[in-house]
Amino acid sequence: MVTDGQTPERFDRYGLQITFEIPVYDFGEARTRDAQETYMQAAHLLAEKAVNVRSEVREAFIAYKGAFEVARLYQAQVEPLQNEILKQSLLQTSSGQTDVFVLVQDARTRILAQVAALNARRGFWIADTDLGAAIIGGGMSGRTSNVSGSGG
Repeated sequence: MVTDGQTPERFDRYGLQITFEIPVYDFGEARTRDAQETYMQAAHLLAEKAVNVRSEVREAFIAYKGAFEVARLYQAQVEPLQNEILKQSLLQTSSGQTDVFVLVQDARTRILAQVAALNARRGFWIADTDLGAAIIGGGMSGRTSNVSGSGG
């Protein structure tokens, strides 16, 4: 054997002393396992994100469809009907068949219907924006806003 001074040691009486060093080979199993676990964690997070995005898009589309139907109903039926009611009330008031207060009440009802129609359109555009944001993965922006469509 050789010591620090690089001079040979003396032999023992019984012979040479031999030591064996068995190298521990690291085949990278721990690193491979860590990399595999990191990869699987990322894959599971991606799958979770995909499920969440699909859910948000479904929810946004349902809200979009509902808001569209409400806005269309106000535009196609409620507003024209309120306008016709006000016209008839004005004719009846002009001919002396009804009181002026009935005309004022019908005008107020028409104004409230217009406010409700505007709120319905607002709700539709918020739902449209939310659907677009959900499709591109940005979440839903107007989810907490009041889009009830009530007129007062």
